[in-house]
Amino acid sequence: MKYDVVIAGSGLGGLLCGTILGKEGYRVCVVEKNPKIGGCLQSMYRDGCVFNTGVHYMGGLDEGQILHRYFKYFGLLGKIDICRLDDTGFEVISFDSGKEYRIGMGKNFVDSLAGYFPKERHALEQYAAKLREVCHVQPLYALNDSLHGAVLDKPYLGVSAEKYVHALTNNELLQKVLFGNDLMYGGISDKTSLLLYALINHSFMEGAWRMAGDSEQISEALAANILASGGHILCNRSVEHFRMEKEKITAAVLHTGEEVEGSQFISDLHPQNLLPMIESGYLKKSYAKKIETLQNTSGMFVLHVALKDQGFQYFNYNRYHYSSGQSWPQKFMMIPVGTENNGYSKGVTLMALIDYSEVKQWEGTKVEHRGADYLEFKSRKTTQMLDAVEHIIPGFRQTIVNWHASTPLSYRDYTGTPGGSAYGVLKDCNKPLSTMVFPRTRIPNLLLTGQNVYFHGVLGVSIGAVATCGELLGMKHLIHKIRD
Repeated sequence: MKYDVVIAGSGLGGLLCGTILGKEGYRVCVVEKNPKIGGCLQSMYRDGCVFNTGVHYMGGLDEGQILHRYFKYFGLLGKIDICRLDDTGFEVISFDSGKEYRIGMGKNFVDSLAGYFPKERHALEQYAAKLREVCHVQPLYALNDSLHGAVLDKPYLGVSAEKYVHALTNNELLQKVLFGNDLMYGGISDKTSLLLYALINHSFMEGAWRMAGDSEQISEALAANILASGGHILCNRSVEHFRMEKEKITAAVLHTGEEVEGSQFISDLHPQNLLPMIESGYLKKSYAKKIETLQNTSGMFVLHVALKDQGFQYFNYNRYHYSSGQSWPQKFMMIPVGTENNGYSKGVTLMALIDYSEVKQWEGTKVEHRGADYLEFKSRKTTQMLDAVEHIIPGFRQTIVNWHASTPLSYRDYTGTPGGSAYGVLKDCNKPLSTMVFPRTRIPNLLLTGQNVYFHGVLGVSIGAVATCGELLGMKHLIHKIRD
């Protein structure tokens, strides 16, 4: 059977493209190497808790806001279990000194921080206005087809978020607070652009929600959309290479020897993993070199902690903590699992950046087969993480039933991301165009999607998927469909 579109990879980007094109009458086939679809949408069930591996909270989900409008178009509303975070403090930034700063949503944003920094109210008002301005000149955020540019207002790609904030206020503590959540988007002080920073933070400030249930609800709903439109999803099928004829791809050749023929092809794979699948000569050497030399964001050490019944009080926000010492972790994130259970939490997820060099010695191994020294390494890191939590929440260890740790190697094996990078390609504001991956390739019937195209995160991947499909359907056409 020949399909209109063959999509390699069933991460969020691939499933969104399948949904969009299926709605438009295209016959789609999604090919996934793993037994389960979803990539980092996958969840794990441990000790009576559901732990989400990649999607923890999302912004812009209040009615009428950008992600709400996208989710409505994707057919997700009413099919996923989500809960809204605390208006008066959806994020809390804390320090070893005991000081903590609650960041409010919407109209509460300026007031919440001005309460701690009264002399900075004007700067905070300017900050909120600038983030809104940056977002609302982006056509696929504003859903305004009259704005120039297909997807991005490029000048903001070359503006450093750090330099902008530091020029706005010289209050070093406020600067730290405004960058306190950078673990959630892989922010790097001298490289993160104002555009990426604004898209993420403005959407959170508007309306932040977390998954109340497992994030696999998203992949299941999108898969149902694809199947309902006549499409197919093939799991346990790895794309080995693409068959080429007359400058175009004609089929995806699978590890089983099967060939999936199509008219158009979309790759939801990391572009560095895609390159070996395309016969030499079909992509410009300069383009291939660019992809090969792209730097990736860091990976995470993640600790999923199951808690005793009524042992740890639930909090309806996400906590980011700065440690004052030199030992790891210098900063970590703490997220309650799901919703409250009679005022208590069933579990929490703890996350901190970790350098790939720390796990490189086991990169030739597979999940559950890395050896005793790897288990000892995870145990040691777990102790360090729990020590950091215990410092600010004395007695936390006594509430633990069990814990489950993962490293960048785990993420690499489940998502195929090189080095277990949490957010894929690092977009550098100092080299904005050379570090940005766009949907089009030199091969006329091959497009790219996923977190490496434009931006990561649920909103970034949604924008990227619409941009990818816009290459086939027309951007104005899609903007009208989503908006109206």
